[in-house]
Amino acid sequence: MAAGRMRSTRRLRSWIVEQVSSGKYPGLVWDDEAKTMFRIPWKHAGKQDFRKDEDAAIFKAWAEFKGKLTDGGQDNPAAWKTRLRCALNKSPEFKEVMDRAQLDISEPYKVYRLVPISEQGVVMPEKKSREKASRRSKRRRSDSDSDDASDDKQIKREEATSQLSVEESPVQTEEATRCTTFIQTDSVDEIRLDVRIEESVTAPVGAQDSFNVAVYYLGQEVLKRQIQGTDVRVTYLPSSLIPPTPAVLKGRFPRILLPEPPSTLPAGPELQALFTLLPFMEKGVVLTSTPQGVYGKRFCQGRVFWTGPHTTMPDLHKMERNTEPVLLFNKEIFKQQLDHFRSNGGEPPQCGFTLCFGEELSNSEDPSKKLIIVQITLPWEEQQVQNAQSIFESITILQSLASQSPLGEITLNLVTVPSPTNESIGCGTF
Repeated sequence: MAAGRMRSTRRLRSWIVEQVSSGKYPGLVWDDEAKTMFRIPWKHAGKQDFRKDEDAAIFKAWAEFKGKLTDGGQDNPAAWKTRLRCALNKSPEFKEVMDRAQLDISEPYKVYRLVPISEQGVVMPEKKSREKASRRSKRRRSDSDSDDASDDKQIKREEATSQLSVEESPVQTEEATRCTTFIQTDSVDEIRLDVRIEESVTAPVGAQDSFNVAVYYLGQEVLKRQIQGTDVRVTYLPSSLIPPTPAVLKGRFPRILLPEPPSTLPAGPELQALFTLLPFMEKGVVLTSTPQGVYGKRFCQGRVFWTGPHTTMPDLHKMERNTEPVLLFNKEIFKQQLDHFRSNGGEPPQCGFTLCFGEELSNSEDPSKKLIIVQITLPWEEQQVQNAQSIFESITILQSLASQSPLGEITLNLVTVPSPTNESIGCGTF
């Protein structure tokens, strides 16, 4: 059995590498020169600009490769996406690189790394023994079931999981993750579901406070960092100045230092304007995360404009000096939008905001044309959206199954399953 699973994951790896290298799927490209990481398009099917033939092409190809494009499932992008996502997350040969993902842009994508064999986990002998015993128990139950209904035929089996390891994300969410196995029988007009639900641990105090910060000069990314904590200052430090010693910085919150313009930027008046602007950003902008939201306060001489998802102000938003901090991201509005998205799908809530230094910026303008753009995304909020999307996609699969049932319905019987802290976690039955 173990050997069979290994062949399956090897087949997935070789298939993925082949598809990325082919270049025939929009957005499916290598993320690094060494070809150890790849980008995969991740646009939600509920978006208005969703293009099934392009945005779901790689997911449909995997479903076709696995023989899942059967009657009733040939036109379900959400189900295709769930299958490939679950296959990638279950395989020890892939690992999601969350800090390289871009989910709030017009063409969102995730990044996965090809895990070398030397880094892949191994199953301990004790765990193997328990797994073998569990499989023997399942076979005995299967044999017993076959005596009662010898004509039963298993036609579909899918496992859907969105588990996160501590290494992949510093935050343990409160959402449930699920692993679904469904069996439709010919002799009985019903669909039987085996579902595993794992209760996760409440996030530790302060774990929700972190920032992903990306800095762009004239549309080119020049810096990307993740900051853990409730505060961060984005500022410029002239290269002629001596950086403060660690003793001086002790007790202060982290800083993002705007770098000198790289040589890769094209020469011209825009580059000269960038060199002129940077010294005016010396005192920078301070961002602070609170239970209400993320606030920004301007200290620099240079002008600062911003765009965000939760403002009711006019199109242009300027951050003034010597005033109260400005609410850039409203956590209460985000929670309301997340609840609606979890229940109804559609457009996922945004998880960040954009700062523009030295120039005006409106929601309708292209940030890549600006001298200095600082894009802030919030990892904890991004994870909540991903969890909500996983749950909504699981519900979509259940609805699809219900449509295949002659009675148009599915009955779920709840059975308690062990806590995820228990090593003998198995699949419960619903």
